[in-house]
Amino acid sequence: MTLKYKANKVYISYFIIALIICLGLNHDIIKDYSFLDAYEFIYTAGRDNNFQNIFIEHGRPLLGVWCDFLYGTVFETISQLKWARLLATFFSVLFSTQIFSFLLKIGFKVYESVIFSILVLALPTFTVYYAWSATAQIPILLVLNFYAGQLLLEGFRQEKFLSLNLFKAFIIVFVSLFMYQSAVTVFLLPFVFKSVKANTFNHKTSVYYIIFTLACFLLYFVCFKLVININGLEASHRTSLSIFDLPVKVVKFFITELRILIKNSGFLIIPKISLLVGLVTFIGFYVLNYFKNKSLLFISVLVFVLLFAYAPNILSGQSYFSLRTIAPTAIIVLFYQFYFLRFLYLKYKNTRFILLIIPLVLLLFSSVNQKKYVAGLQNKEYEILKAEIELFDISSIKKIDIIRPRYGFLQKQGYLKNGFSGEFGNLSSTKDWVPNHLFCQIKWEQQQNAKGKPFEVFPVKNINVYTNEKHKEFKERTSINLIKFFNDFYKNE
Repeated sequence: MTLKYKANKVYISYFIIALIICLGLNHDIIKDYSFLDAYEFIYTAGRDNNFQNIFIEHGRPLLGVWCDFLYGTVFETISQLKWARLLATFFSVLFSTQIFSFLLKIGFKVYESVIFSILVLALPTFTVYYAWSATAQIPILLVLNFYAGQLLLEGFRQEKFLSLNLFKAFIIVFVSLFMYQSAVTVFLLPFVFKSVKANTFNHKTSVYYIIFTLACFLLYFVCFKLVININGLEASHRTSLSIFDLPVKVVKFFITELRILIKNSGFLIIPKISLLVGLVTFIGFYVLNYFKNKSLLFISVLVFVLLFAYAPNILSGQSYFSLRTIAPTAIIVLFYQFYFLRFLYLKYKNTRFILLIIPLVLLLFSSVNQKKYVAGLQNKEYEILKAEIELFDISSIKKIDIIRPRYGFLQKQGYLKNGFSGEFGNLSSTKDWVPNHLFCQIKWEQQQNAKGKPFEVFPVKNINVYTNEKHKEFKERTSINLIKFFNDFYKNE
């Protein structure tokens, strides 16, 4: 039995075990529901000839092609979207297996590699990937760009700048930028993992990474402008860059966004304790490396790489923070925390039992997050609205008013304690573009089951969406009050 065969056997065994754990912790993703943008995508992809334009304007033309294919060809009903979520889960576990394999190769023990690679799957970011079909492409990009990072690490080590490996890495990263920019900086992970393990870094290699990244992003930006002009479209605000905003975004990252990442999967359940434990392990990592290395430059690089991995979000014109866009940075933060806990585990034997509890707690928290704040909540919302919308008679109605809840509705009403962004603890129907597409999709599926396959049952343009404050007159026959449906359900739950 060759060493390669034994290694492959270990990797396959890890993949199978990790997949079982992942599906067990996130079993709610197989239930029927859609989630935020996916409601709009599944209804409009096959009906709107200009469906891809919005993606082009946002700098993601390949994502438009992907979504057009996924929602316009492969899937027709909301219940089918579970397969996209399972696809995302499969590639997330494959990505975790890549990390497991790489950690073994650079000298980590099997149990250490297993613990960290599994904990990656428990990050809130990955909780979103499993639960949201609209992010199914991201785990695929993580797999590709981590592989590109391995190619870069080897190519830069050998300083063969015209090698096939560097060319393949460049193509992967450059093409990925046209689908989802924030996923590509995962190519930094092999360099970070190896540098931390070796307790040093190669100055030349660091410069090569910076030059490579700048080259990819600059070429992408030029090509994006060409694509926009060729299609006669205007770039969205998301793609705009203001030099004056950069310092503000950098400060915001360290003050606000990094704090969320430090809390890990306990960020909603026990936020204060999670922040305390997260800060101790995060700061402890830097203190440990300073005393081991005695180099402020090395410590500075370890700080800078967090910002560098987050760069696509800083360069973006959007101002809100989203957990689905920060996988590379979240994994680096987790690795720093894990490395410090590993140090304590190896040095202080009497702490081992306590330290082993932490990964189990984080896995438990990730499962609770999925059920309470993401997939479980989205399924509950879908079932409530589906039952009511199917009873709504549209036979003699030309226009419909839908009254939607406001953002943070569940928290304000006391139905749910915490929430974050649009991804955790918030109803999809709080967004203006969801209730109308949700209504039309449910009615289309209802008619499809009864009368074949009509193109459209009720025009989405004939539905007005209001908040309760802006709706002037409620008419029972032509108005749907989503707030009432949710209040009735939660008060009787």
